[in-house]
Amino acid sequence: MTAIFSNEELTRRGDRARIQMEKAGIDALFVTGDFSAGMNYYYLSGHLPRDYQLNYSRPHVMVLPREGDPFLFVYGVNKENAEESSWVTDVEAYGPPFSGKELGRAMAARGLGKGLIGAEFGTDQRMFMQLLEFRAVEEALPEATFVDASDVLWQLRMIKGKEEIALIGLADRINDLALRAAFARLAPNDSEADVARYVGSALIEAGAYRPPYGQVLIVSQAKSRELGHRGRMLGPSPDFRLAPGDLLFVDSGAVVNGYWGEFNRMAVVGEPSETQRRHHDSIREIVTRSVDETLRPGKTFRQVIEEMAGFYRELGYEETQFSNYLGPPFMHLCHGIGLASSEPPFVRFDSNDVLEPGMTLSCEAYLRDDGMTYGSEEDVVITEDGCDVLSERDPGLFIIEA
Repeated sequence: MTAIFSNEELTRRGDRARIQMEKAGIDALFVTGDFSAGMNYYYLSGHLPRDYQLNYSRPHVMVLPREGDPFLFVYGVNKENAEESSWVTDVEAYGPPFSGKELGRAMAARGLGKGLIGAEFGTDQRMFMQLLEFRAVEEALPEATFVDASDVLWQLRMIKGKEEIALIGLADRINDLALRAAFARLAPNDSEADVARYVGSALIEAGAYRPPYGQVLIVSQAKSRELGHRGRMLGPSPDFRLAPGDLLFVDSGAVVNGYWGEFNRMAVVGEPSETQRRHHDSIREIVTRSVDETLRPGKTFRQVIEEMAGFYRELGYEETQFSNYLGPPFMHLCHGIGLASSEPPFVRFDSNDVLEPGMTLSCEAYLRDDGMTYGSEEDVVITEDGCDVLSERDPGLFIIEA
């Protein structure tokens, strides 16, 4: 098995983790994964347990002490892969079913069962382990106290290295190729289910090898007319079909070695009306100016939203079009992108957090008219003096030949 990340990259992550652990007073990090996902386990170990099967009963665990050697506890069939792809040399295998008691024994034997152990308890985290088995780990380690380490984990994962950024960029290129190919295949009277089929097959043909339907949001103007904004929360339906003059919104993404690239694009059946073109050009301009003028290291998230709101005003839009960015529940302009399609940081008006080099963000903005939501989105990485765009820039409305 070829390692996904270099040893230099993985040891750098371990070093950064230990610095954050020192600041937080944590003696060890306890991170988990299984055959469905396991972002923190994969991030720190470099071992991706399996990338094609959703199985929730085979936990993999990494324990990273602040001092001393890290340790992996893995499902037996994965031991060799873990040894080949990870920088961790101490790997113990288990046979199913997973036992928290045995994991606790293995930790104690290595001197890893004392002090404050940080785990995936908090914001936007989850533990990939049965609750009863985690309780068995706690019972086996009476001298240890498990505490929330979400702040430590996000401080690490929010700042991407070059190898991570390259994977996100590749996923973005796949998504761009797939959307262009899918839009080129569409015809009047195609259903939303047809759109999903075309996008899904195009993602695979363009190089995405995981099932792609986890990030395909489709809203036709027919569905939007009938259901309003709540239609954005529903999957593709054969009942809603593309008619001449109708808009189509597709938000899709691809995954490469666990890393997401995702963004939305829009199409119209036949030539767009003057209003349709104006609204879509406007929302593209808002995203473009946010990327080119606003997303800069050192700016607070609140400043970014204030400047973005100014772009809406300059284009003549009323406050109702962007009030959800300025008041509760505070829509974000940007969300992080990486091992999840949407992850911290969230660039919102109610935050004075600061943009930092290495943050990878999906910058998206929206407006509504005649029951339809117009959107545009780009993936970017914050640099030392600005930001670089990872996605191909939104080219404008795609035309579906009527």
